[in-house]
Amino acid sequence: MPDSQQIPDGSSTVLPRVLHTPRSRALLSESWAQAEEAKRRERAGDDLQLPYEAYAAGEPCRACGRALLGEPAPGTDEEGLARIDADNAEFRAAHTSCNMGVWRLENNRVEHCHLCCPFPPLSPAQRDELRQLLYPPSFHIDRSTTWQVELTCQHVETLAGHSPRYVEPTVQCTECAVIRGVVKAVRIDDQATDGDDSSVTEGLLPDYQRLTDEQWSWIKHIVHTEDHPRRGRPRTDIRTIVDAALYKTRTGITWRELPAEFGSWQTALRRHNQLVANSQWDEITRTLAERDLPQ
Repeated sequence: MPDSQQIPDGSSTVLPRVLHTPRSRALLSESWAQAEEAKRRERAGDDLQLPYEAYAAGEPCRACGRALLGEPAPGTDEEGLARIDADNAEFRAAHTSCNMGVWRLENNRVEHCHLCCPFPPLSPAQRDELRQLLYPPSFHIDRSTTWQVELTCQHVETLAGHSPRYVEPTVQCTECAVIRGVVKAVRIDDQATDGDDSSVTEGLLPDYQRLTDEQWSWIKHIVHTEDHPRRGRPRTDIRTIVDAALYKTRTGITWRELPAEFGSWQTALRRHNQLVANSQWDEITRTLAERDLPQ
């Protein structure tokens, strides 16, 4: 079920679950991903890391050709172990310049170089276990979750089988045929819930929810509004300025990236600096924090 957002006039409008990230950050993620992809392609055909299927089938280390699973069949136990130890000593002597030492798998005496030999791949079960340990349940894959993402190239892609609260910062654009950064993501399936609006880490950030009339009533006494008319262009409403500053703080964008709905970013920056200089901003954020409101 989509989230419900309160707007200043007291009415309520139903909005889809929307995640976004500053365009500058999306472009940076895009450049990193493209550079990593270029390196991967450069190494293609010369990749020393074994796929798990090849490792499980008993393929030896691609760097040194030594066994990863099992051991060379010995003539006798003592003779076989002595042969392996001698081979290990010769291997270590050939890698003394690596200065990284050697490693070996449990129940296997064959040694491998820390610098030259990649570690064996994780099994699917090990990857699942690691994912359970490192990520909270909300980040686990939900095959029913579908997102529509807007990329830095302004093309739109539809992604299925993602976490209900997380979208990768980069996506392969089918039209450009290159990796692009994700600027905005909208969840388009019917499984979103009201409790699905908590902060998202390591990825795109949730849209900022404007202050409701009740929330504004808690802090409006802190700011000084002009009671007399002023000449020139009408001044931006102070409530909009506070909303703009809270939005910037929540999303981590620069002032230049402030959405147009908040008016001029220069005006928002100048008046926010005035609030900071008068200690009003500290009082605003402290009041909101005391009432457990997201900032």
